[in-house]
Amino acid sequence: MDTPLRAFCRHASVAATCMMLALACAPGWAGETPLATSPGTVAGPAADANHLADQLANPVAKLVSVPFQFNYDGDIGERSQGHMVSLKFQPVIPLAVNKDWNLITRPIVTTEWQRDIDGASGTGVGPVVIETFFSPADATRTVWGVGPFLSTPSLSGNRYGTRQWGAGASFVGMVRPGQWTIGMLGYQSWDVGGSAVAGTANNTYWQPFVSYVTHDAWTYTLDTESSFNWDTRRASNPLNAIVAKLLYFGKQPVSLAVGARYYLTSTPGGPSGWGARATITFVFPE
Repeated sequence: MDTPLRAFCRHASVAATCMMLALACAPGWAGETPLATSPGTVAGPAADANHLADQLANPVAKLVSVPFQFNYDGDIGERSQGHMVSLKFQPVIPLAVNKDWNLITRPIVTTEWQRDIDGASGTGVGPVVIETFFSPADATRTVWGVGPFLSTPSLSGNRYGTRQWGAGASFVGMVRPGQWTIGMLGYQSWDVGGSAVAGTANNTYWQPFVSYVTHDAWTYTLDTESSFNWDTRRASNPLNAIVAKLLYFGKQPVSLAVGARYYLTSTPGGPSGWGARATITFVFPE
């Protein structure tokens, strides 16, 4: 019988295989990085890999990216016997408002494959989350952004998230000394209508992070994806350790990442213990 862990491995491997087969058909595919004299220079039609990896470490960089993030979590439910695989589709869409300001929009859609969570299994889509950030266009080493936040009710019923609408504010701030990026991203949401039968949208989310980008486009990241619900007074604090590599397949830059996570604290019935992550990010430089 298929388990969520096997499903995670299957979906991740199928996605990676399909990506490589599709890109292998492009002329010049060899998995190599185009030559560049220094970070930030351009070689042919693609930007230097190290420069792109550095931009990806900045959540509000003026860079279109399309990540597909697979997660595996276990020990879910009152008996801690459930498992879940999720796929997050979370494109980053920057827009120049004027010469001084950029608007970065980050919609997030999560599909979940749940198994044996308190005796039930199923597949569904959770709330759609939209984070936006107005950020100074000329920021380089000290970067910040703020903007409206919106979340919809779960698209697939009570098992996959709250049935409430949420609205509030998104924020991000970071410093970027040398090859490091150190900062925090988050949002504050308040419920603005809907049923509270599956929980509320009164949440604070914070994601402190530290990343280091090497000169050969490897990125090492440590972060938490912490959340606190103001009605239940419960918090979830998964700690993630991620390794990523920026590669070129033909002229297409792609970031491949894998990592592990551990829940420092969990909400009752929520995931606990160890988990895993694999991400494929397609990058589209200007």
